[in-house]
Amino acid sequence: MCPTTVGIFVLAVVQFTHVVEVSALDNGLRVPPMGWSSWYGFTQNIDEGMIRDMADGMVSSGLHAVGYDAIWIDDGWVLGRDPSTQKPIADPKIFPSGMKNLSAYIHDKGLKFGLYTSKGPKTCLGYQPTQPNRTGSCGYETVDANTYVHDWDVDGVKDDGCGVCLQHDPFVAMRDALNSTGKAVWFAIHGVWRNNTTPGSDFGNVANMWRTGGDLSASSFDMWTNRLDLATTIQQRQMAGPGSFPNPDFLEVGYSPRQAKGNPNVQSALEQRAMFTMWAALPGPLILSADLRPGAACGGIDADALATLTNKEIIAVNQDPLALPMAPVWANADVQVWRKNLSTGAVAVVFFHRNNTLQPSPTPEQKRASVGDIVTMAAVGSAVDMHGTETTPGPIVYRANRSLCVGQIGEAKCANPPTTPQLGLVACDASDVTQQWFAVDNHTGAVRSASAPNHDLNAGPSCDGTHGAMLIYPGTGKEQNEQYKYDTQTGMIASAVNSRRLSVVGAPAPPPPPVPPKSITVTWQQLGWPASTTVVVRDLWNHQSLSPRTTAFTASIAFHEARMYTFTLHQ
Repeated sequence: MCPTTVGIFVLAVVQFTHVVEVSALDNGLRVPPMGWSSWYGFTQNIDEGMIRDMADGMVSSGLHAVGYDAIWIDDGWVLGRDPSTQKPIADPKIFPSGMKNLSAYIHDKGLKFGLYTSKGPKTCLGYQPTQPNRTGSCGYETVDANTYVHDWDVDGVKDDGCGVCLQHDPFVAMRDALNSTGKAVWFAIHGVWRNNTTPGSDFGNVANMWRTGGDLSASSFDMWTNRLDLATTIQQRQMAGPGSFPNPDFLEVGYSPRQAKGNPNVQSALEQRAMFTMWAALPGPLILSADLRPGAACGGIDADALATLTNKEIIAVNQDPLALPMAPVWANADVQVWRKNLSTGAVAVVFFHRNNTLQPSPTPEQKRASVGDIVTMAAVGSAVDMHGTETTPGPIVYRANRSLCVGQIGEAKCANPPTTPQLGLVACDASDVTQQWFAVDNHTGAVRSASAPNHDLNAGPSCDGTHGAMLIYPGTGKEQNEQYKYDTQTGMIASAVNSRRLSVVGAPAPPPPPVPPKSITVTWQQLGWPASTTVVVRDLWNHQSLSPRTTAFTASIAFHEARMYTFTLHQ
């Protein structure tokens, strides 16, 4: 039984005289969950057979052996309520054997079983016109909790944030209903708190885990680092502790039908490992959504992903019973250093080479403007500035983080546009969205948006090629737009007022040079220790104990790498 709803836990780390007090849901669950969820990789494309296959893959891949022990079915399983009992009904078309049989199959594998609901009258999918009967739990929290636990032996519930439940606080109602079942059920919530306010201090005693930002909708380094920022604010750290965890969302490690291996937009293996490192240190849920089936066409769990996901030393930091949140040590625009105290008396320290903004100033040769600026596409939807010189063949990349943006949108002036996008420009509407454009007519400077066909850059009063009026903000800090027109002979879009040119597809730029590693240092003073202290350092990714150090420790960290160490005072 779970006799109380909320507990106060006082955690003392004697070696470092660090005491933390947090409020947490008192259901006996103390460390972040590890497992698999259907949503990120498969969304609503689920059925009984694939869920069974994922349970099989969890075991056969070796993931279960290192701690991944839960299969969570997200949105798309429920289809209305029984008219006599009001119990939720599993969609019989995709779950013909029912949830009780599926739960038994998962449990027979030694795994736990988790289900999804939402706090409103419908689930998030239920608000789509094609799926109107996906019922939520508003007003049915007790019925649903008892069905989950007593009928289907569920071990975890995710309560999403879609819909409005005006009759009571739905997350609190579900918390109490689950607690009253007598079973320790992991409870995760997603969504803003009462009256659409931002998450407040009571999240920590309502759920074991709460989402701190929007969905991770793409395998994107920039997106997940943003979600990490939202989960590591002072407010979130104050609520974190045993059984109480900010949740930045699923792990994007491995591959799925939604993000297949080979897709150029999918994260590299190093970036996936960085995400895993930061989620482990947070500590956050280690819940992946990749395809666990052997030989999955999308790439599934390849050797790199498996090596990342099964690093026992990193997992041990995530599952440390002290469950303290990581805290910042120091940071600049490019680098972050985090610490996390462990129950062993050691300190986990993470070095994260996150950005590449602190670049050396360009040399005078690189600044030469007499030859003219060449701006060309380094990748779809991005632009980099380059300067050619008279003595160096080819352009020299000196700054890769400057974008061009659309300065003015006008009506179409010329018809019959080709279908292949030729130019990527960033919209000047503060949306930070890069739009693809293609030429409307080769005789003018007009280009049309590939994503918004009715939006054309203004081609001026005529389409005879005598002048162009395509307005593009040059991205140089100037406060005026420049006019460009398309040159069919050179394949360039040339400025009407100076020597600046834009190239289109067919004259691609060489890739920018690789970003060099950063040497990152943490001093004992920054960690609160005397400089004379002798510390044993262990690299948790190389599984290597380094020689004892005093005063400070420095490591070379690759771009977009996060590396975790443990520091232990030498006895």
